[in-house]
Amino acid sequence: MARSTPVGGILQISLAAALAVAAQGCGDPAAGEGARRDARPLTAAGCSADGAHALHGRDTPIHAAFKCTECHRCPGPGSGPNWGALAASQGATPCFDPAALTCSGVYCHGAKLASPPATPPVWTPVSLDDSAPPEKLCSTCHGYPPPAPHPQRVSRCSGCHAATVRLDGTIDLVGGHHIDGQVDVAGGAGAGCAGCHEFPPATGAHGAHVGIADAATGDYGDTSILQDRYPDADPASAPAVYAFGCGNCHPLDPAKHMDGALEVELIDPAAPVGSLKARASPGAAYDEATGTCSGTYCHSSGQDQPTSVVTPSWRAPTSLGCDGCHGNPPRYASGGAGTSTANSHLALAPSGREWGHFLGEAGPDHGAYHGGIVPGRDAAPITCQTCHFDTTDPANTGVSGFYWLDTTGAYQLPGGDLARLTSSRYLALDCTVCHASGGPAEPGSGKVLPLRHVNGTRDVVFDRRTSLPDLGWLPSAPNRPALPYWESSASASEWRGGVTWSGTTVSFALAGAAYEPATKTCSNVACHVFRPAVWGAPYSCTQCHRIHQTP
Repeated sequence: MARSTPVGGILQISLAAALAVAAQGCGDPAAGEGARRDARPLTAAGCSADGAHALHGRDTPIHAAFKCTECHRCPGPGSGPNWGALAASQGATPCFDPAALTCSGVYCHGAKLASPPATPPVWTPVSLDDSAPPEKLCSTCHGYPPPAPHPQRVSRCSGCHAATVRLDGTIDLVGGHHIDGQVDVAGGAGAGCAGCHEFPPATGAHGAHVGIADAATGDYGDTSILQDRYPDADPASAPAVYAFGCGNCHPLDPAKHMDGALEVELIDPAAPVGSLKARASPGAAYDEATGTCSGTYCHSSGQDQPTSVVTPSWRAPTSLGCDGCHGNPPRYASGGAGTSTANSHLALAPSGREWGHFLGEAGPDHGAYHGGIVPGRDAAPITCQTCHFDTTDPANTGVSGFYWLDTTGAYQLPGGDLARLTSSRYLALDCTVCHASGGPAEPGSGKVLPLRHVNGTRDVVFDRRTSLPDLGWLPSAPNRPALPYWESSASASEWRGGVTWSGTTVSFALAGAAYEPATKTCSNVACHVFRPAVWGAPYSCTQCHRIHQTP
């Protein structure tokens, strides 16, 4: 093989010699394909001035000095020209055109990238300005950033290529992972999704679904929720925002990430058991034309087999009230006492009158006492706060300390007695009679504490309050109630122990009440005069009245 004369003890290789290495065998044929001609790094002082030898043989901002054998590996017996392992990495087929003095198909110059450079590198003349900005240095081989489907973000290359790029954007030459024969992709410490794009993205309703800007919370395929991120928090101390993992709405399959398609995938049989994605209806889907989702558990009645609603457009997000997903109050048909579809939020008594857990005492065949609609009778309201204390927002209350209902509630069921509903006695079914703009109390809107809302569980936690503000409109002394829930002009014959009497007003707290999810049974609830009550069971007179019963 032709060699030039050593200068200063360092081997000089001419262009002719370099080409000869690629065209003929060298070393000991008996050593086979593994034989090496020279594995020493080339240096700027020892390389020929021909072409890019000097550039390949010294450290630059984007690569450390290469060895001769990276491009000139000796062939085995009887074989043709053979490039080095690095140049042929990932199945690349490198080739040198001696007429055009260009290299093509070389791994080091992006041959195996999804969008390889359109122009092959020219061997000579070659120069590199080490002080050039990244967009010039990096774009020579793979673009800055590489073309889509690679994320079009350049501020945090280290987020996905932590082993290759430092936080300041420079190449980590000491680590040796740049141009090392493989694409090193791994989230940098604390980078998560924010390593490539904003987290959460500032588009559509992302902010409403992910209110935590901490980049560490982002991870591809993540189906967690706020409760998973803060398992030891209580609803009041946890962040007052939702934090749905990306995997709840986007694919779980890593092969669908960075594949050039923006995909919304609301159902996947492989979703973790118990996750919101696993609870979606089989036909859950996103409609690109309208920007709406359907069949999701998150926008549903919340049952084990939920009834879903179509969401507002993702591209024109709006704030949803209680009625936006499960009805206000929830209006799904009851499947019977204690069943998975039981419902006592709103139901019809045999008389055709609406009854349920809303407004206030008294029962299915009585007018609601709350608001003094029934002459001589008044009562504390029953709101979402009564049974879902850990879900309702205590900041969304009026002066009474009671949670303000979304006053757009709908209380008329098909088959209900509309005549009775519109009579003066039953006007209390319409919250807006009093809770209207300019009325005794401004209307409130449904507002929740997100920690245990839309979490796959119907959390029943009774109102923990044990005091009642001294309000001017309460019954006057000696009938002024002492505890949060109360009823004036109450019948002493119907109430047992565990309540407080102030004249003719009975009052009580619910801090000692309990709910058993397996049987859907409430116990120690003063509203039910301390008798067990099964969710979804129709009311009867004897449910509250001790008619023909032994005390």
